[in-house]
Amino acid sequence: MHPNKSDKWRQKRYWGRLNLDRMDNWVFGSKESNKHLLKFMWFNIERHTQIKGTSSPDDPELRQYWTKRERSKSKTLEPSNQKIAKRQNYLCPVCYESLFNGETLHRHHITPRHQNGKNHIANLQLVHYYCHQQIHSHRFKYSPLPEEVLI
Repeated sequence: MHPNKSDKWRQKRYWGRLNLDRMDNWVFGSKESNKHLLKFMWFNIERHTQIKGTSSPDDPELRQYWTKRERSKSKTLEPSNQKIAKRQNYLCPVCYESLFNGETLHRHHITPRHQNGKNHIANLQLVHYYCHQQIHSHRFKYSPLPEEVLI
């Protein structure tokens, strides 16, 4: 691009400290639109352990491995939901199964909003979609997670 322009001109036009979160002067992008390319060095390497050939989530000896593997799925949640999930030990308070079984997750207010319940993380729980429907059906008796499950 720009064969008639000098290297200095190209450097000044396309390179610079475009990512203000980093002290990196060699970021490629547009100064007018503030768009820039991300660098691989800005991200940590995340290693993943491969699943052994005959491993099964039903194997009692590998229960800890599968639990840890499912908990890593919480990284896909927004930060506030990550805190809620961790507080719940990554379990649904209704069915006591893992939050990450493929079902849609909903936020549930422990103290309902119409009873002056706040929108704070302390008053929220993550539940499966169908479990949330059960809670709000008036036939379901809801009780929070027992302490031994949270530990």
